[in-house]
Amino acid sequence: MKLKNLLYTVLAGFMAIMVACSPESDSLGAVDLTAAQLAEGTGFTVDVDQNTNQVVFRSLLPSSYSVYWEYGPKPANDAERSISGTSNNSVYQVGIAFDGEYYVRMAAQTRGGIVYSEPANFRINEMNPELLSDPLWNLLSGGIGNSKTWVLDIDADGNAIKFGGPKWFYTSGQSWDSFHNAKGENYIDSKSWDASTAIDPTYSGEWYWAADWAGNGWICGAADYGEMTFDLIGGANVDVNGTKGAYNLDVDAHTISFTGAIPLSCGVESNIAAQCPAGTYKIIYLTENAMQILFDGDSETPFTMNYVSKEYKDNYVPPVITTITLPEDWKDYIQPKNQKNTSYKFSDDTPFTWFTLAGEEIARNGFEPHGDLSEFKLELRQDAVGAPTGKMVVTNLAGDGTEIAYTLSDGGQFSLQSALPSFVICSNNNDIKFGSTDNTLQIIKYEMDDYSGDISDLWIGSRQYDAQGNAYCYLGYHLKKQTGGAEVERLKSNLNYSDTGWTFTNSEDVYITGDGDYTYTLYPNSSNTQDPYLMYLDVYKLLKSHPNADIVLKSIKVDGNEVLGSEEGMDDATVSRGVGDDATTGRRYILNPWNEESATHTHLFKFSTTIEVTVSIKFDTGGVVLQ
Repeated sequence: MKLKNLLYTVLAGFMAIMVACSPESDSLGAVDLTAAQLAEGTGFTVDVDQNTNQVVFRSLLPSSYSVYWEYGPKPANDAERSISGTSNNSVYQVGIAFDGEYYVRMAAQTRGGIVYSEPANFRINEMNPELLSDPLWNLLSGGIGNSKTWVLDIDADGNAIKFGGPKWFYTSGQSWDSFHNAKGENYIDSKSWDASTAIDPTYSGEWYWAADWAGNGWICGAADYGEMTFDLIGGANVDVNGTKGAYNLDVDAHTISFTGAIPLSCGVESNIAAQCPAGTYKIIYLTENAMQILFDGDSETPFTMNYVSKEYKDNYVPPVITTITLPEDWKDYIQPKNQKNTSYKFSDDTPFTWFTLAGEEIARNGFEPHGDLSEFKLELRQDAVGAPTGKMVVTNLAGDGTEIAYTLSDGGQFSLQSALPSFVICSNNNDIKFGSTDNTLQIIKYEMDDYSGDISDLWIGSRQYDAQGNAYCYLGYHLKKQTGGAEVERLKSNLNYSDTGWTFTNSEDVYITGDGDYTYTLYPNSSNTQDPYLMYLDVYKLLKSHPNADIVLKSIKVDGNEVLGSEEGMDDATVSRGVGDDATTGRRYILNPWNEESATHTHLFKFSTTIEVTVSIKFDTGGVVLQ
C-alpha cells in the first residue's frame, strides 16, 4: 500500500491548470465530458488481483486528459468518505493490505472544469499481511491488529527525555538517507568515535540544529500537546487528539502520508499545515521508542517534530549518574608539564559547596565559611612530571603541614595512603569540615584563565555518606591556584557577527581587567557582510564574580559612520541586555533577529571595511541588569 501522491497536491495542480488556462470565467467553454462518461467501464477500469491484493485503476480517456484518482474504504454515506490514497497518473496501482469494501473515483480536467465520476465499488476478499511486513510498520504502529501512541518530547514542566526538545531545524532537501548509512546506522545513535559508523551530516553540507528546549524556550511553551495514535486495525488509521484520519507509510521512500489529519505538533496548526500542504512528510528517524517527522517545506526553515512513544515516556526512569567525567586533557592542567609542584588556597568568596555524585552543583543553603581560612594550603608535588603518584601537602588553619603520598587515577581520584587532617571550615556548622572519611578526594571540575591558559580554579570533593554507609554527594572544596606576582582579573570578551547563512565573523578577543571603555573591531571575513542577520557582544564569566555588572554601549561605527543614537531609534536603551550561552556570560544583542524591533535595524549593519563597537564595562551597578 505505497502511495506516491496525496489529495492536496493533485487538487493544487488541477487548480493551477484551471487558473492558467482560463483567466476569464466565460472562457471555459462547454464541458466536454459528463460524469456518466467517466463511469467504470466507460471512463476507467478496476482490476483486482485477489491473490496479491494489488489493484490497478486504468484510465480509458485519451492521453490529452489530465486525470485524478482517489480511493479508500467504502463509506456508509458520502459525508464520511475517508481517502486512503490519490494519484494523477493515468494508471494507478496500489497494494491494499486489509480486506473489505472499497471505492474509487476518477476526475478529469476538461475545458469546462473538473468532472468527477460516481464512486465505483470493489472488494478485497482477504487481508494480505505481507504488504505490512516491513519493520517500519511495526515500529510506527505496533503491528497488525495493534496501535501505538506517540507524544512530543516535551511536557508541562519542560522535560524532554530523548531529543532535548520537541523541534529541531534543518536545511531543505534532506531525507532518511541524509541521516543513515548503508549499514543502517543513524545520526543520533551511531558512535562518534567509531569512524566506520559515525554519521555527521554537517560534513556533507546537510546542516541541522539539534535545538535543546532548555536553552531555546522560544521554540514553544512547556505543555502537554496531546497524543497521536497509529493503528493497523481494519485499516491504517491515525487519531491526532481526537481528529481521525488515515495514513500510509512508504517504506522505500521513508515518507508518511496523512489524510484527514496533520501530525501532532507544538505549533500553530495552520502554519504546520502550510509547511507541507500535500500532507506527505519525511521520516528521518524511527526506532522502537522515538521518531522524527521532517516538515520540509517553503513557508519556514525545515524542521522536525520529535516524538517519543507514550509507553516509553510513561515508564521512563531518568538514569542516575554517579560518576564524574572530566575533559580528555584534564591531566595537562592538574599535572602541568612545566610545573612539577602546584599550590592552591581556598577561594575567598565560596570556599565550599555541595555536588551530586555526577558533579552537578548543589546550593550551599546559607552555610557561611569560617572567618579565616587564609592559612590553608594544598600542594601537589608530583614524583615526576606527569606521574600518577606524588605527595599531597595540606596546611591546616593553624599553619601545620601534613604530607601524604597519593596515587591519581585516570578518572581524577586521589587515593591517599594515610588520612587527611580534618578541621572545621564553616562558621555556623561544626560538621562541615575539610577532610575525607575514605582517604580519597575526587577532582570535580576546574576552570581556566582565558588569558594565561593556565588553571585558575579547582573543585576537589570529599564523598559524604549516610548512616547506612551509602555515598550521596560530594562536599566540594573550591580552591584557587597560586601563582607568582599579583593576581589580575582578566575576562575574555569578543564581538560576533553572522549573515543569514549562519556564517560567522568574530573580533579579536579583548580582555576586561576592570571598569572602563573597551573597543571591538570586525573586518570582512567569510561572512556576507551585505547580508547581516545577528550581532552580539559577550563578556565571559563576567556575572560569576560581578553579578551586578553592566555592559553599556557607547559607540557603534559602521564603515566609520556612527549608527548608535541614529534617527532610527537605535540606542543603548533599545538594545537588549541579557546573558549568553552560559549563565555567567554577559551579553548585548546589538542585532537580534528574534526581536521584532531589533530586526528593523538589520540594514544598518551592512559594511565593507569595519564595524567598530565601543562599550563601557561597569562591574557594580548596585543591582542585576544583565539577566
